[in-house]
Amino acid sequence: MQLPPICIIAVLFITGCNGPSEYNRGPYIEGKPNFFDLRLGDWLTNPWIRKPENLISIHETFKSIGYPKILGNQLANNPVIVQDIYINKYGYNLLDSLVLTYRQRERGTKYYREFWTRREKEQNDSVVFIILSDIQYACKEKSNAETLQQHTNHSIVNDTLKSLLEITYRNTPLAPAQAMQDFNTLRQLGFHQSACNLLFESYKYQDIQWNRDSLVRTLTPSGSVVYPWFGDDTN
Repeated sequence: MQLPPICIIAVLFITGCNGPSEYNRGPYIEGKPNFFDLRLGDWLTNPWIRKPENLISIHETFKSIGYPKILGNQLANNPVIVQDIYINKYGYNLLDSLVLTYRQRERGTKYYREFWTRREKEQNDSVVFIILSDIQYACKEKSNAETLQQHTNHSIVNDTLKSLLEITYRNTPLAPAQAMQDFNTLRQLGFHQSACNLLFESYKYQDIQWNRDSLVRTLTPSGSVVYPWFGDDTN
């Protein structure tokens, strides 16, 4: 079975976002940017993420947030699992081997040779190599991650995705002003169902003292149900 063009980025999306949930309120409109389907869709058949320009844009966006902040311990002593596909290799070892065998195919097993052959056919092998090399570098030392973050190519960062990731991975105490800013960001980006879920269905925001009934009236109802970026995480 073929793997996604970059399984590590798949791990970032899948582990960094809430899964589908039932609505207690709504439905409200929800933005659906071109990267949205990566969260719940099938990476094996998604043509968008196979394009080099999209891969590098996602990569630069993750760099701007910081790979260690997003990955946490996902690569440490855990076999990689992507959308129910079990890859019997530990994250750091997988990274090291993929980077090594990009230019030295003869040193790799059949798995690695086939991985890079598929990337060549998709014409994204050089971009995938850059991404994996950067992740490998960032995860070795904290200072490396900070250096990589400072060298983000902001001209190709996806600003919408960056805003969503900043809300997801913020590690500072959540103050009322910041909570209101997050709500307004989601509303302005068109993620109204996600904004509603921040008000009523989010563990992290549950202690914020804000006028929920007033704020929810600023959201636009939808005639159909779509899965939100931020689901119900209180169950």
